Amino acid sequence: MPEYYGMPDHGIKIGRHDIGEVCTPDTVRRDVDADEIAMFMAVLERHLPGARGQVTSTLTCLYTMTPDKHFVIDKHPHDPRVVYACGFSGHGFKFAPVMGEVLADLAMHGRTDQPVDFLSAARFSP
Repeated sequence: MPEYYGMPDHGIKIGRHDIGEVCTPDTVRRDVDADEIAMFMAVLERHLPGARGQVTSTLTCLYTMTPDKHFVIDKHPHDPRVVYACGFSGHGFKFAPVMGEVLADLAMHGRTDQPVDFLSAARFSP
């Protein structure tokens, strides 16, 4: 099932979360082609009739995506004094305040009361 998102941004901003090309900042394809624009226009027409308008700009967004689309919060395997969070899969910004709390708890106390064990990097180990 396709995963679209959108928001008002001096008009309508629309994007798709579930497709994309594996790339790096150096290899990303920065252009948005006519087929992609047509796909977004059809989505707007279907779900927000009347919102379809002139395309004023296009942009390619980059973010990391873990295989399960959840981020990673963990301690470094060789130095438990180092904690990290990464792989925010396009939606981590919503969790910034609690991520700061969790990382501070882990760094200062070695544990957190927040239920983050399911976000451990170990879930990707064979």
